[in-house]
Amino acid sequence: MKAKPFIVSFLAVVAVLAAVSVYIGATVDKAAKSIAVVVSPDGKYKAVKVTMASGGTSPFCFDSVSVVFAAYPDSFAERDKPYEIYSGPCGSFANGEPSPKIEWLSGTALQITYANNPAKKPKLKTIDVTKTVHVTFVAR
Repeated sequence: MKAKPFIVSFLAVVAVLAAVSVYIGATVDKAAKSIAVVVSPDGKYKAVKVTMASGGTSPFCFDSVSVVFAAYPDSFAERDKPYEIYSGPCGSFANGEPSPKIEWLSGTALQITYANNPAKKPKLKTIDVTKTVHVTFVAR
């Protein structure tokens, strides 16, 4: 007979935790994710730009650019941070165009142009993890 109150209490705790989980899932704003891909001219690499943004009570926007082999899925760039060569807050240029702008100059040369904001400096790496793609950055 002592097992019955334990089981009832356990089920009550599980029900309360489930209700709290459903409530939090329904009320917390989800971040919107967008992915843009620019393939190198030789088709061997690709630069993957991942933008995470959310409005609501705590708005934010963050861009990252990773260089990966073209055969890798785009989601690889989001998960594996060693491939990341650029990360910083979202921005836009004076003409309203979104920043950063990604441009392949050759099969192993990538140029990233970003909006210069002294208050919010992005993190930059001039060479990818494979030590093959050389990256130049232009602040505009």
